[in-house]
Amino acid sequence: MVDWSDERIAALSDKDLKNLLFNAERKAATDIVARCNAEMEKRDAAKPRKAAKPRTEVKEFEHAMSERLAEIGKAMAEKFDLSEETAKAKSEGVKGFKAHKLLDSKGFAKLGGMQRDGSVAVDRYISYRRGKDIVSLSVFLLKDAPVDAHEFHVIAPAALLDGAKPVAEIRPTATAEQKQTADSGLSFTDLAPAAAAFETALAKITA
Repeated sequence: MVDWSDERIAALSDKDLKNLLFNAERKAATDIVARCNAEMEKRDAAKPRKAAKPRTEVKEFEHAMSERLAEIGKAMAEKFDLSEETAKAKSEGVKGFKAHKLLDSKGFAKLGGMQRDGSVAVDRYISYRRGKDIVSLSVFLLKDAPVDAHEFHVIAPAALLDGAKPVAEIRPTATAEQKQTADSGLSFTDLAPAAAAFETALAKITA
């Protein structure tokens, strides 16, 4: 029987080390498995790490805006009951109802469909749904446009917005396939008035 000392394991090639680990696991040789794993971790730690690519100006902007929209979403969730449970309870009888998560899984604004398919540079949003109505607040930047050309969009049913315009006016580049969450909305150059309009719409939808 081979005496698999630390030195002997360290002398193995990567391929032979993986084979030894496989066989040790198959035979439930826990001591050798531990030694192999320790050596693999040592080799992984010694490998040079690729430097992360610096974010572009657009990506920096997108990340910052995703955080700010998330902060607004969290503040609104403290002010109104935006829980999925309440949304479901208040939407009983609506066929195909699916509650919206306010933020993404990492706690940032969600990735919009127009950014997902590459038709715009930035489309990040937070949203709430109750019944058939959806209210969303998003940051929007057209492809190849300078960062300072971004807009903030509040999209919701016309009854929830003051001075609402057709979404086709707000997002003229959107195609029929890029389905929007409602047929009307408002466009802003600054976040504060957009957040105020979003809050007003939430107050109406949750009343």
